[in-house]
Amino acid sequence: MSAQLRTGDRVAELIARLLADVDRLADELTDEIVGGEYSYVESTLLTRDQLRSAVHDNLRTLFTALQGRPTTLDAPRAAGRLKAEQGIPLAAVLHAYRLAGRFLWDRMLAAAVDEESTRQLLLMASDIWAAIDDYSSAAADAYRATVEERDRRDAAARGLMLTTLLDGRAGNGVRAWEIVRVLGLDRQGPFLVVCAETADGAEPLPGVEGRLRTAGVGSEWIRQIGAWVGLLALPAEQAITTAVDHLTDLALTRIGISRPFPSPVNAPAARRQAQLAVQCLPPGTHGTHLYGTAPISLLAAASPDMADEVTHAVLGPLLALPRAEQDTLLETLDAWFADGGSTTAAAERLHCHRNTVLYRLNRIAELTGRRTTDAESSAELYIALRAARLGSRPDDGGTIP
Repeated sequence: MSAQLRTGDRVAELIARLLADVDRLADELTDEIVGGEYSYVESTLLTRDQLRSAVHDNLRTLFTALQGRPTTLDAPRAAGRLKAEQGIPLAAVLHAYRLAGRFLWDRMLAAAVDEESTRQLLLMASDIWAAIDDYSSAAADAYRATVEERDRRDAAARGLMLTTLLDGRAGNGVRAWEIVRVLGLDRQGPFLVVCAETADGAEPLPGVEGRLRTAGVGSEWIRQIGAWVGLLALPAEQAITTAVDHLTDLALTRIGISRPFPSPVNAPAARRQAQLAVQCLPPGTHGTHLYGTAPISLLAAASPDMADEVTHAVLGPLLALPRAEQDTLLETLDAWFADGGSTTAAAERLHCHRNTVLYRLNRIAELTGRRTTDAESSAELYIALRAARLGSRPDDGGTIP
């Protein structure tokens, strides 16, 4: 206790009698708690002997404190830890302390055999109930700390299992299926691996587990350097679109999604797919990309060195221009491809005249030696442009817009 209580002589005698009878009182209070709180009855882990021992220690320590002698809060803290470990709800723990408070007050009033004892006891009422509150608060704090520590241990264990699966260390199919069973991901449908790029430590998919759960999709996530990686277990093939839609709605960074796969044994390959899918989106953007839906972007992501070489081989002279001019030309080329080679549609997209688009395309041809009217040259320009979008500027390492 942080402060010693000042006890009248009659109350001190009364408490001494109760302390001498603590064994019987512990039995009675244990019976009252079991009878008044069903969580203790229903618990298959907490035995009556364990509960009675905790009650006895708390009563003995509390009586000692009420005598004005220094004590600690070790007894209620130990009780709080025990109840957390045995799965007793915190509300039930606090209810038990309220039952104990009424029990003690009733027994103390009954033990006050004369008017002076009763008067002194009533003067101490607020101090007595404050002491009981201190005990229940200490038990609650220890309970919460134990639950938090258990959750951290559980999360670490689950993270280790998921890492083992994604790294391919799960070995044969039996071990892989056992891991997804323990993680609660042994559903009927296919699996997906999701790789979510992190930025500034913020969550890339806030609330993702709850959102997916409402759609019947189970998921387990681990934090890694620069990314969150998740394994999704779907209830059916048809849930793939739903899962992707939810991920897209929540995405605050680049999110890569693997192809669906039927067995957790395929998780390591799917993880690599998800990582490549992230690189299929331009840096600095947000959204989702499903592996394999953009083959050219996938080639650039899979071989960034080769993609950079192609970019400079095709667009080198253009990339040597001042930033503003190269941005304008690349934006025009991108719009022209996006609109299927229509200069009129590209002009509308860019809010300029059709002749301006033609002039810029001719300027690109002069710089690169490749005209958009030639099929092979056009293909090279498109591949180089896509690679440039996913790569970085040679002058500052930033993203080509």
